[in-house]
Amino acid sequence: MTASIGLKPRAAPALRARTHFLLFLVCISWAGTISSQTLHGFVLTGNPTSANGATWTYRDTVNAVIYDLSGILLKPATGSKLPAVVISHGHDGNVNTYSINVAKEMRSWGLVCIATNYTHAGGVPIGSPGDSTQQGASMANILRARKCVEILGSLGYVDTTRIAAHGNSMGAFVTAAAVGTFPTLFRVASHSAGGVNDLHPVWTKTAQANGIIVPYENHHGDADTTVPLRDDERLDSLLQARGVVHQLFVYPGYSHTDITFDTTMYRRVHIWYTAHGLFPASAVVERESALPHSFSLEQNYPNPFNPTTTIAFSLPVSTRVTLKVFDSLGREVATLLDKTEPPGVNSLRFDASRLSSGMYYYRIVAGSFAESREMMFLR
Repeated sequence: MTASIGLKPRAAPALRARTHFLLFLVCISWAGTISSQTLHGFVLTGNPTSANGATWTYRDTVNAVIYDLSGILLKPATGSKLPAVVISHGHDGNVNTYSINVAKEMRSWGLVCIATNYTHAGGVPIGSPGDSTQQGASMANILRARKCVEILGSLGYVDTTRIAAHGNSMGAFVTAAAVGTFPTLFRVASHSAGGVNDLHPVWTKTAQANGIIVPYENHHGDADTTVPLRDDERLDSLLQARGVVHQLFVYPGYSHTDITFDTTMYRRVHIWYTAHGLFPASAVVERESALPHSFSLEQNYPNPFNPTTTIAFSLPVSTRVTLKVFDSLGREVATLLDKTEPPGVNSLRFDASRLSSGMYYYRIVAGSFAESREMMFLR
């Protein structure tokens, strides 16, 4: 365990094992869906549509587990049956540092954003269940993340079939573990600077990751000395072996902290969420609030695909754009776009159901910018 993660002294083995076993039984008993009933013990303070959102507390005892949680809730100004995201902070962070910044960004995408303080929080009371010896991907924190989903279900304006999860560092460990433990509660997930390591007590474990079934995107810097890139590569391999739709983005030269609020990471997460059904379906996804600084053409995802895939591109200025698909012999098989587009991040869904399996490539021309990428269609 690296010192920068900051693992606290551990509790007596017998007490710790008993606590973990009780929480495990609760996890097993709560593997179903979320109800939309009013949640006893939940108190919301303030206006979630305000600049900094609202705060909340949740205090109750459920199935012998004592909950004493606090957090934040941010909501778009208008809308009903909205998609939502559970945001999980890293070690020594809390909802007022990491989570509020991510929530402000993701609320601009149209998401209801909820976050709670975990057992590895700093500068705030950590509440319960769990204590400072049960950090990261512990069952105590998994239950806290699940309670956030229950709170979303009690609000009346959240579509509980469209909930995402996102976290960083220890919050990434929580995210993967929660999505693996309660896979039917989430539509899509993402994290930065996380991964799987069975040798460290706070990391996501292989058994937890093997429960992940939703599309999962992870982001990691190759200069990260706190949570090594190989741990996210291990998660990527587990998802690949199980046939889970996934994507690992590696950021050259990025340290552990460089990835946390990176604009490229945000852009890719937004595209990922849109492509995998978090937002209402449309041919072109909503553009991000922050404009890109350069032209780019992303690799399609998923790849290989059958029969649909998403192609994303970025425009720093308004310009005429053509986006076409060609077969391996260079013959044009589809024109996806041929018009002037405003600046922003865009994505288009390509349906190859009428084509034969094989290698194709797509090419964008936007002003003086031109680029091509290959993709594989497998029936």
